[in-house]
Amino acid sequence: MASKLTALTESVIFGDSDQFYTVIDPGGSPLSRRIQSLTFQRYLPMPQEGITGLTLSNNGADATNDLDIAAGRAGAGTGNYNLILTAAKTKQLDAVWAVGTNQGGLDTGVKAVSTWYHIWLIARVDTHVVDMLFSTSVSAPTMPANYTMKRRIGAIRTDAAGVIIPFLQYGDDFWWKSPPFLDIDDATLTTSKKDYTLAGVPAGIVAKVYGNMRLSHGTAAIVYLSNPNFTDLAPSATVTPMASGATVGANVTNAQVRLITDTSAKISARSSASSTTIRITVLGWTDPRGKQ
Repeated sequence: MASKLTALTESVIFGDSDQFYTVIDPGGSPLSRRIQSLTFQRYLPMPQEGITGLTLSNNGADATNDLDIAAGRAGAGTGNYNLILTAAKTKQLDAVWAVGTNQGGLDTGVKAVSTWYHIWLIARVDTHVVDMLFSTSVSAPTMPANYTMKRRIGAIRTDAAGVIIPFLQYGDDFWWKSPPFLDIDDATLTTSKKDYTLAGVPAGIVAKVYGNMRLSHGTAAIVYLSNPNFTDLAPSATVTPMASGATVGANVTNAQVRLITDTSAKISARSSASSTTIRITVLGWTDPRGKQ
């Protein structure tokens, strides 16, 4: 039995490290054909927008500069190619990119303060080496020599001291461990639509935002939140689009809100009364990570 299993293992398939496998022994026993079928199905190319694993996290040894990425795989987005990271890696934001774990990850320049960095999974098709790259570009990172495949898998931000702000990732959702910004603090919202840029959300993508909001007014006001690309509508207590929050008398209102940014990390607000105070802090966001 041992010799038969050895022979079967040696003859069923061959493959290369990007996980595209070809059956070279379509004949043989029913058991042989069954094993071939299961193995082939396991390594079929995933959809080009597919992504699994690859969770990002703050590094425990150097949380200021380093980022960890879990093993996983993703479609490159174009062409029949899967980027497969077989083992977790750690990359350094404060050093220029070099291949391998515990090496630099920055595509160009030096680490900047108060800056969003997009995380790219990259690969070279000649050797099938897969690595990770940091870039301020949401669409066109400066790729290392011979690396031609890429997939954006998330974004991180540095604070005013250059420290990677702590976060947690669950699938496509990113949450601040301690929300770092009062993204909106405005006492002059009026009956005209006003756009606000959110510091706690990466620009360049359309993100679903989760936040806490506080409204106040001297008498009463209702406020409608929207995407800047949506139709400019007045808030209402009785007809569409209704309202995202309201104050009653001189009281204040606190609420959790969920809405969608434009690609400049902006949202819009409009009140039913002048001199309305609005404050919003972003708790987290959903990043499509290369999916449409």
